[in-house]
Amino acid sequence: MLSVIRLAWRNVGRNPRRTGIVVTAVAVGLSGTLLSMSILSGMMFQIVDNAIKTDLGHLQIHAQGFNKDPEIGLLLENNGAPEIQAIQAEAGIQNWAPRIRGEGLVTSPSASVGVRVIGVDPEAEAQVSMVADSIVEGGYFDQKKRVVLGEGLARRLGAELGDKIVLSAQDLSGDMTGTALRVGGIFRTPSAELDRSTVFLELASAANLFAMGDGISEIVIVGRSRDAILGTQERLSAALPSREIQRWDELQPLLASILSVMDQMAAGLYLIIFVAMSFGIANVLLMAIYERIREIGILLAVGLSRTRLVAMVICESLFVTLLGLVAGFLLALLILYTLSGGIDMSLWAESLASFGMGTRIFPVLTLEDFTIPTTVALLTALLASAWPALRAVRLRPAEAVRHD
Repeated sequence: MLSVIRLAWRNVGRNPRRTGIVVTAVAVGLSGTLLSMSILSGMMFQIVDNAIKTDLGHLQIHAQGFNKDPEIGLLLENNGAPEIQAIQAEAGIQNWAPRIRGEGLVTSPSASVGVRVIGVDPEAEAQVSMVADSIVEGGYFDQKKRVVLGEGLARRLGAELGDKIVLSAQDLSGDMTGTALRVGGIFRTPSAELDRSTVFLELASAANLFAMGDGISEIVIVGRSRDAILGTQERLSAALPSREIQRWDELQPLLASILSVMDQMAAGLYLIIFVAMSFGIANVLLMAIYERIREIGILLAVGLSRTRLVAMVICESLFVTLLGLVAGFLLALLILYTLSGGIDMSLWAESLASFGMGTRIFPVLTLEDFTIPTTVALLTALLASAWPALRAVRLRPAEAVRHD
């Protein structure tokens, strides 16, 4: 078998131009696909990560029925509750924060805007979301009776740092309440929706506004990683059977759908590339066999079995494919290295923000981006070699040796 492999390798190099064309085609196609997928993956992962860091967290705990009808009366206890005890006993949890969530109306001297009102513990919230790190004006709850709102909302209200606004809402009893607050901080995040429609205030102020006492709407949890959060969810669900414990993808199914579409696009791109590659490999092998009909006839005449002849053709196909894979991976890695600082998309900042993306895209390659193309390429090489191998084994030695 070793002699067959050596012979196949020698045959690959007998026509460097033809082999080089196929290797180049495989390399360019593969590197282009990897580059496209890495940019697309970077965009999709950024959308998901930004959603997790701005609002969702990895997990959220709610009272039963909250997901179906998120009314303000479905409360959790904030102090000494079973939820907190279960969280503290779970090693997979990195940080957590309580929140009060409701709807309200913000009024400034020039406008009134309906908003989401989120009451937070400033220190705990800073560990589960990026709002504290996204302040562009003012501070993050560095004074009492202050609110933090998005840059887009500030523009809609015509409000600036230090301006007084009135926040009105319906409390737990159904009565209309309101409070006057000053703008203490303005943030800018990758989420245009969050920036345009959300007001953050301290947990105690939100509890007074909604007359909730010690109750809270939800607990937001950040785990060690997205991949490990499923186990954490299962353990918390077992410990808290009367609570709704949902992952980020259950809270926002659209994000999970985006990742699924990305996988389907990857499969489509790989299919197109490798179908084209199979025709190129088959063509090279057919031409090589046609040029070596007399040589193959002599080999068969001196005792080379047809099984070894098939093995030789298959090895030639695998060698050409492997050369193309190595060249394609190296080319893709070289291009991605030059893009390691990210791709500046600031010209489309407003459009990207509507999808929850930042202005710099960082390409992402996973292990599957190497293993899947390699596996599919090798299978494609085996299939592409079937036709040339069949042509080769059908040659009759007596006729082949007389071929010019």
